[in-house]
Amino acid sequence: MGIIRKQSIYSSIFTYLGFAIGGLNFFILFPHFLTNEQIGLSRLLLDFGMLFAAVCTFGSMPIIYKFYPFYKSYLPDKKNDLPFVTILLTLVGTVIFLWATIYFKDFILRKFGARSPLFLPYYDLIYPITISLAILNLAEAYAWSLRRTVISNFLKEVGFRLITSLLLAFLIFKWINIHEFFIGYSFIYFPAGFILITVFRKAGQLPLNFSFSNLTKRIYKKIFAFSMFIYAGQLLNVVSRTIDGIIISSQSLKGLVDVAVFTYATYFISIMEVPQRSMTSIATPIIAEAWKNKDLGKIKELYQKTSLNLLIAGLGIWGLCMVNMNSAIAYLGPEYSPMKTIVLIMGIAKLVDLGTGMNSQILILSKYWKLDFASNTLFVLFAIPLNYFLIRRFGVIGSAWANFIGFLALNVARYLFIMKAYRLQPFTAKTATVILIAGIVTLLCYLLPFMGNIYLDVAVRSTLFAAIFIPLILRFNVSEDFSALFAGIMQKIRTGR
Repeated sequence: MGIIRKQSIYSSIFTYLGFAIGGLNFFILFPHFLTNEQIGLSRLLLDFGMLFAAVCTFGSMPIIYKFYPFYKSYLPDKKNDLPFVTILLTLVGTVIFLWATIYFKDFILRKFGARSPLFLPYYDLIYPITISLAILNLAEAYAWSLRRTVISNFLKEVGFRLITSLLLAFLIFKWINIHEFFIGYSFIYFPAGFILITVFRKAGQLPLNFSFSNLTKRIYKKIFAFSMFIYAGQLLNVVSRTIDGIIISSQSLKGLVDVAVFTYATYFISIMEVPQRSMTSIATPIIAEAWKNKDLGKIKELYQKTSLNLLIAGLGIWGLCMVNMNSAIAYLGPEYSPMKTIVLIMGIAKLVDLGTGMNSQILILSKYWKLDFASNTLFVLFAIPLNYFLIRRFGVIGSAWANFIGFLALNVARYLFIMKAYRLQPFTAKTATVILIAGIVTLLCYLLPFMGNIYLDVAVRSTLFAAIFIPLILRFNVSEDFSALFAGIMQKIRTGR
């Protein structure tokens, strides 16, 4: 866990720095200089970008995660044709994306015209945001395999938020208008992708060999079968994560306004994902190497430690969000009151996901990788109609319940299969301890009376929560990694190094 702990710390620092910049954009600048509909539009463009970028990569990313260790072991760098193979696949996916979005353009616009008319004149911006995100995703996959996750996380998490801040500054000073702001917004991922590719190329870590190696010729059928299955599963997974905003904007009564409410709620949930994203990027190549070496003991260690550490971080973040939710609603306005219920429901769903650790990565990289495709397929086939029905019936709250039901079913299924197939499960007695601690502290801080000022209220509740939660986690030695991290920080403070 040493490599994971060290790189997770740096990655999480950069990711939270990005969230701090994003919080400035999202809670200070967006509400004052953009309308609710325009905030909803920014979320909808990102949802379409994520969805169509998954189409463009066309199975390239799981190929990199699964087969990079083999290419590195059996081929010298100059003869490594894996980058060439994945670029070809991405080009194929991009052609499919361009054809589909041009052919179905009129149909898509009709679906959004009634409740989200602001989206119509900005439809063409899905092209730059999709292609730039696809390039970044491909570069990031190589960064994970090269174990250079710190630079990729810095560029992805901090870079695009700084560009957003810059665009907002231009808008505030009236150097650009709102239309030009959204045009610039659609290009925010290009710099990060370009910088990553340039860094790897200069370091000789991303060779371009424009011919197929003997290794590729020997295992291409296995590569193709694996990539298509996993690609389909991951595409469906992306659909499940983006479909809520898309359905809300087309079916919910308030359209893009409800998307704005949902966007702010899911922002809090996305903060919970930061440790997971950092840890996944670092653990994935280690899990791949462990499967290659048939080291089940290493996988068990990763499974249990990532589960516990992610649960501690997730419960701490979710608890802070919940105890301050009334102040957040008071700041944003009464139309955001559904946000508290959404964060409660979706937060519990995310805790289930965090608590089951690296179950998805363990399955994808094992001989049972087809089951990840099957589980994702069932998840999306279940989630899309469930989202549609519940959003039409209950509005934006319906999407939160759809997320809860879907995440619970998916993670329980993965948990049960891994336990049956490998006799592995992520939970220990310490899992119950951290849940109990977090539950008591969250309830205690939530029930405090309002302090009379939202800023003072947030400061008091947050300080009290941290002052109780962290010492209790340390007192009961719930996580060796957490205790070691805290001891290291205190040592640096004492020594000034």
